[in-house]
Amino acid sequence: MNKGLLSVDEALEVMLAGARPVAGVEEEPTLQATGRVLARAQASTMDVPPMDNSAMDGYAVRTGT
Repeated sequence: MNKGLLSVDEALEVMLAGARPVAGVEEEPTLQATGRVLARAQASTMDVPPMDNSAMDGYAVRTGT
């Protein structure tokens, strides 16, 4: 394997080692919440995209080095 690449297990170990739990919950206006973590689901007041059949699922991982 290329020395610059990690295996999936190694990458998972690195990410989990850097994970820290969120300690508290604060309410902030959406436009002022840059860099924050959502404590509960965010819902839109309109259909985005504006079509009858649309869905969006996903996840994200952010790590700092």
